[in-house]
Amino acid sequence: MIENCIEEGRGCHRIVHLSFSTNHRARSAGQTSAEARFFVRRTQKGIVVSRTHHPSETDGCWRLGFHDSANRPEGKYMYGISEAVLSVFDIDRACAPLVQAAGYGRTDLPDCPPEQMLAWHVPAGCTRIEQTLLTPPHDSRGRIRVVKFHGVDQDLIRPSQRIWDSGGIFDLDVFSSDARALYRRLQREHGWSAFGEPVDYVMGEFDVTQVVATGPDGLNLAIIQPHRPPSFPLPSLDPMSRVFNSTQLVRDFDAAMGFYQDILGWKPLMAMDIDDSVEPGADVLGLPMPYAQHCKRRVGIVHPTGSNDGSIELIEIADMQGRDYADRAIAPNVGLLTMRLNMPSPAAYAQEIVARGGVLYTAPIRLEIAPFGMIEMFSIRAPDGAILEFVADIGDQDTA
Repeated sequence: MIENCIEEGRGCHRIVHLSFSTNHRARSAGQTSAEARFFVRRTQKGIVVSRTHHPSETDGCWRLGFHDSANRPEGKYMYGISEAVLSVFDIDRACAPLVQAAGYGRTDLPDCPPEQMLAWHVPAGCTRIEQTLLTPPHDSRGRIRVVKFHGVDQDLIRPSQRIWDSGGIFDLDVFSSDARALYRRLQREHGWSAFGEPVDYVMGEFDVTQVVATGPDGLNLAIIQPHRPPSFPLPSLDPMSRVFNSTQLVRDFDAAMGFYQDILGWKPLMAMDIDDSVEPGADVLGLPMPYAQHCKRRVGIVHPTGSNDGSIELIEIADMQGRDYADRAIAPNVGLLTMRLNMPSPAAYAQEIVARGGVLYTAPIRLEIAPFGMIEMFSIRAPDGAILEFVADIGDQDTA
């Protein structure tokens, strides 16, 4: 849900601009409010954040953003998010809004092979896994694979979808050329809703509209519309971009960050506590007042190499108690089931994870992933149940 992280300044003191700050702007009323900024100090123990309320100009600027093909970091992690896998009750119902409103292309595929059932630990009795691939209009990655399990009982992974309920994968983040128009079309033609009405806010160099839209089968889309180009390249966003980020709502923020940094070896883009501050528009996430003002939120973004194209956002709503659905975040249950991340050598990375004390959910195997052929992959579950699959080369040519 955080659109980006921007750090200004030089040396060890930097300023981070975040969409959870109070720099909301209500365009219709013509109102503005002061930016909320955060001083960041990098130490041997990690990132230390403190807040200041007065804006100040800096003479240097360093930005974290999307890597274009000429500046992609070297290493084992290459292409951001390959796919999100969405388990549904009805494939046609799930696909229609993403095809008709978001412009994604639909490719119906052969059923998943038996090896996929093993990799997902599908219980006995499942007769088939039907699947369809939804591809963004101008990209080959950031796709959504829609699957339906036949012959088995299913529960929704996150049945209540409250922001203070933990467990599983909460949302997928996308850009759009017109967030309001896309949301209204999802609403009118496909029965979608949202955690709050679309809001406008200014965040550092960003001037955006955002809405977290909710569809059937536990699919939430954080739709973000930039109103002026940032200083780094964005994916194509007309009418909706590829998936570039995903959010997990966690029980224990420190444990979740420790898993991604110490077990997976990922890098934090930011990590901070937010309190005494409403989110943009006070209702993007649907936190009711007065809790939206005083509720402590712990927020972090992690990524294998330090970009936010293919990042994971972690949020703990520390001062509100909800239900935990981590145990439900498995096949064949319905909702966002896995995130697939591309890298050249999954088996080698799996060995690194095990050496750091990680426990694999599925050991490295080769299986058919249509339409890309035989693919090497393995998976691991995060502390709050989200399944991460690391796969080798499944059609992720760079088009950004």
